[in-house]
Amino acid sequence: MSLDKQLAETLVRTGMLAPGDAVLVGVSGGPDSVALLHFLHEIAASLRLRLEVAHAEHGIRGDESRDDAEFVRGIAAGLSLPFHLTRLELARPGRDRRSGNVEALARERRYRFFAEVAAQRKIARVAVGHNHDDQVETMFMWMLRGCGPEGLRGMPAVRPLARDVAGAEEAVLIRPLLDVSRGDILAFLESRDIEHREDRTNRDTRYLRNWIRLNLLPGLRDRSDGGLEERLGRLGGMLRSDNALLERWVAEVYPRVAHGDALDRAAFLGLEPDLRARMLRFWLGRGLGTLRRIGFVHVDAVLKVIEAAGPHGSVSLPGSWTVVREYDSVRLVRSAGASRADDYCYALLLEGEVEIPEAGVRVTAWRSDSRELPEGGFEAAFDLTQLERGGGKLRMRNFRPGDRLRPLGMTGHKKLKDLFIDLKVPRSRRRTLPLLLAGEEILWVPGCARSDFATVEPDTGAVWRVRISWRPPMPARWHDGSPSVDLGRSGSY
Repeated sequence: MSLDKQLAETLVRTGMLAPGDAVLVGVSGGPDSVALLHFLHEIAASLRLRLEVAHAEHGIRGDESRDDAEFVRGIAAGLSLPFHLTRLELARPGRDRRSGNVEALARERRYRFFAEVAAQRKIARVAVGHNHDDQVETMFMWMLRGCGPEGLRGMPAVRPLARDVAGAEEAVLIRPLLDVSRGDILAFLESRDIEHREDRTNRDTRYLRNWIRLNLLPGLRDRSDGGLEERLGRLGGMLRSDNALLERWVAEVYPRVAHGDALDRAAFLGLEPDLRARMLRFWLGRGLGTLRRIGFVHVDAVLKVIEAAGPHGSVSLPGSWTVVREYDSVRLVRSAGASRADDYCYALLLEGEVEIPEAGVRVTAWRSDSRELPEGGFEAAFDLTQLERGGGKLRMRNFRPGDRLRPLGMTGHKKLKDLFIDLKVPRSRRRTLPLLLAGEEILWVPGCARSDFATVEPDTGAVWRVRISWRPPMPARWHDGSPSVDLGRSGSY
């Protein structure tokens, strides 16, 4: 089947493009991306596509790289299409410029550039020229690196482009050529007398992909009875179907094992052991935004921490992230020193709202005539007359070493550190949890306890109320006790 017919079928079957779409085409100058651009240009009028061209010049091949950029610029000009160029500085002193690390860095920065252009130009589709041969090579690459079934499924035809580039959240990466062989692409270019450039590094077998293409696959073809690529393509398709089914299952079950951004250890351990690793990868993917640098060794280490008998544990992950287990709560946090919150303190008026970004909360205060006691632990009520008589300035601040509270219904003071331990408040929450103070007296620890000062009684006149709203909303069950813990008289908040 000809390239244009194959591509037309792929676009219809996958729904990659719709009439009126804006498409940014990543063009390196090689045969695949040049063929893709010309094909999309041929159908642009009938589908009312708005095409633009992007090229990332990585400089690894010196003058040849710069010539590639000018070649692509010329193609875009010849087709009267907008052209976007970036030059990436990837060389590292003392490092092999052709190393796999540099190649991976180039790919990461190239896609980031595409995402930035897509956001600026309000483009929802970014097309690249990976073909069927690339798909087979990718499957072998991941297999040799020790991947699981997710790696053997190969590259998806459609995937989100970038979640961490503002404005590009809705953009998707599409690969229209994934069902097309390299031979058919070259035949298409020859039939239309379309020029393209060849990257001499594609012959360098120090790259794993090139070694697979030039050494491994030819040998396998010689030992098989033909149809190697087709068989591997079918295998990838079956694995993609199976993986899609499992991903739907994980997405459905996930709310049962997670509360907000935290895994519930007991619920997680209630899963079938063979499914825990997949659920864990799903959770990590949500938190990190990508699993590119997460391997089996990391997943296994996190599983061991979750399954261990002790109440605490942690595992460091690439990118300055740490998985922290605190009792039955498992969280993904920035490693120590990467995102530790600074001390904060905010003045609080009797009426109004205060945003506390360090804690991710909004504090709302108001006067009330109602003596009805709060039902949850994230709202407190005080006798306004006693509060004003106390004379201390109202403020919200985070926990400091040595903080003490005079708990309701108890004599004497209690260290907040001991209170947090008793209530199994995760260490990662203790630092940012907002405390309500009047002067130097701690009145309230949201979700944990309040002091015995200015309690609402039957003869109380005016009441002052304060409420904590988590932004984004936080689940009620955020520690291993109940949402609001009563240390004395029930309901006297």
